[in-house]
Formats: sequence, structure tokens, C-alpha cells
Amino acid sequence: MSAPRYPMLFQVNTRVWLSELSAALGRKATLDDIPDAELDRFAGMGFDWVWLLSVWQTGPAAQAVSRAHPEWRREFQETLPDLKDEDIAGSGFAIQRYTVHRDLGGDAGLARLRRRMQDRGLKLMLDFVPNHMAPDHP
Repeated sequence: MSAPRYPMLFQVNTRVWLSELSAALGRKATLDDIPDAELDRFAGMGFDWVWLLSVWQTGPAAQAVSRAHPEWRREFQETLPDLKDEDIAGSGFAIQRYTVHRDLGGDAGLARLRRRMQDRGLKLMLDFVPNHMAPDHP
């Protein structure tokens, strides 16, 4: 008798992933640009779920807070020496709206990605934490 198989979860910081993909493509990447080969790789490694972090819409209030905080800014510059304001998207936990961020392709982009994942037997996980709100959340 074999041991029971438990579901395996692959967690991804979506903004970081798409930033790296943008650099490789030489243009702004969205969820539609995630290569099928990556999804095939996750499925081939035996993952059941892909948990996408930081997909929700952030806004100018959260960006202003992140851009104005001197210690955070120093830490950002250690990681990215040529840091520009537009590089600071604001915290993924300071959510303006629980809709998929327009820069990532919006709700429609996520729906297309989810279908591609389902074709490979992968399930999508997103988080919803009601107190993760930005100052400009309605």
C-alpha cells in the first residue's frame, strides 16, 4: 500500500514573474505572455495548484505610501540600483479593488490563463484577505 498523495502547491509572486518576463521580452508582459512551456513544467513537476500572489488592483495611494517611505526606498535601491518611481508599484497587500490588475491583463487575462492551466490539470489559487486594503479602496 502506498502513502496517500497530498496536493502540491506552487506559489508565484506574479509581479516579479511578469517583471522578469518583461525584461526577457523587451516589453510589458501580461498573464497572456506566460509561456505554455512554464505551465507544462509545473504540471510535469507534479504540481496540482498554482498560487498567484499580488494579482489584485493596486492604486496611486498605495504607490505614494511605498514611494515616500525612506527605509523601503533604500531597500528597493539595494535591489535595483537604477530605481525609478514607476518601478515601485505599491504593496500587493494594499489592494484598491479585488479585480485583476489592469497591467497584468485584467480579469479577462486571468480567465484565459486559468483555461490554459485547466488544460494541463492545474488549478488556480488566489488569495482574498478582507483587511488587505489600500487607503483608496472604496
